[in-house]
Amino acid sequence: MTYHKILIANTGEDSLTIIDESIYKTIFLSKLIEEKGDNWISEGNRLGPYDIEIGEKDDVYIANSYDNSIMKIDLQNIKLLGIIKVGKNPTCIKKFRNKIYVANSDSNSISIIDENTFSLIENISVGEKPTDIQIDEEGLKIFILNGNCYTINVLNLDTEKISSIILGNQPVKMVIEDKRLFVLSYVNNGISNYSNLSELKAEDYGTIMSIDLKGIFGDFVKIKGEELFYLSNMEDGYIYKIFIGEEVSISKIYLGGMPNNIKWDKQTKLYIANILDNKLTILDKSNNQIIDNIRVGKEPNGILLL
Repeated sequence: MTYHKILIANTGEDSLTIIDESIYKTIFLSKLIEEKGDNWISEGNRLGPYDIEIGEKDDVYIANSYDNSIMKIDLQNIKLLGIIKVGKNPTCIKKFRNKIYVANSDSNSISIIDENTFSLIENISVGEKPTDIQIDEEGLKIFILNGNCYTINVLNLDTEKISSIILGNQPVKMVIEDKRLFVLSYVNNGISNYSNLSELKAEDYGTIMSIDLKGIFGDFVKIKGEELFYLSNMEDGYIYKIFIGEEVSISKIYLGGMPNNIKWDKQTKLYIANILDNKLTILDKSNNQIIDNIRVGKEPNGILLL
């Protein structure tokens, strides 16, 4: 798959960076609100765009973590279409079947939004500090990772019932590949910072594989069809490349700063947001070389490949 545009949410300056080949453009969200002319009352002086999702009609949805809101933007015409309130500190947004699911980290809830009407359907209570949402589109399940209570909630879209997976660590991020579940967690041993990468059984969520790693890891991707993972260590500035075969092989690629969110273009490129250096690093996974470091806005977090 070839992506022609990259969209970055810059939490620290309330802006989006659009990268279209060699053209870079900054969109300031407060200006879009002014141009729309709505009497929008912000909950503070900041919006805090944190995560981004593409809509059904190529509109873009932005989760504003400081303002507790979701924006809908016509990206082609750079126009604000709407803005609605959700729970406190929305940090993850996902779309499935004309509904938008938002994790509200400080409200211990998820918000469900009707995409067609761009209106709030309901808020559902989940565990403490939900940080990530992943969708099993085949199994019709929504997985909500609760960072402060060692659980993953599972919302069954057929029955609308919620169950819980009990973990030994604090879940941070999740990847679903076919019927395999991979979880990145923070290990709180009270002494030093460790993280854990594990695989859970799809049937009963028992642990199949578990690897402890020193440091605080913010995000990871799995290369589809391979037992290969890339993880961002926010503590030491490295990207960790982990291959799991008969033995576990770990190598590191130094970026510096504080690498956090990672996206893979399904081919050879990895895109990493560096929230300390205010850069987007493009990494070639075929040779582990940095292709480019692109200056973006302050404190980049969400990455969307278009």
